[in-house]
Amino acid sequence: MTVNISKPVQNLREELAALRGKVVAGVAQEAFWFSGDGATTSFALQRGWKPKFAYVGGALKRPGTGEDYTVSYDGFIYSLVFAVAPATVDVGVICVREV
Repeated sequence: MTVNISKPVQNLREELAALRGKVVAGVAQEAFWFSGDGATTSFALQRGWKPKFAYVGGALKRPGTGEDYTVSYDGFIYSLVFAVAPATVDVGVICVREV
């Protein structure tokens, strides 16, 4: 018995070129919002988004070891790990799309 499966052809080069054009133009940025609870220190981003800036309660935080937060990457997803859990305020992360 032979089974043939056919899928419509997709031109991924055009899609990738369009996405790269948006990145160059600065369009591929997104803000992600989380709610601090005073206990959670790690916030995972959606796949394909890399953090650029982090704000807690409207204040810009410093990245790096020994600073306000560090960025971890498991090969698929970036996560922000805060040194001190944000209180019950909004946590905003400005991200860029990874191509």
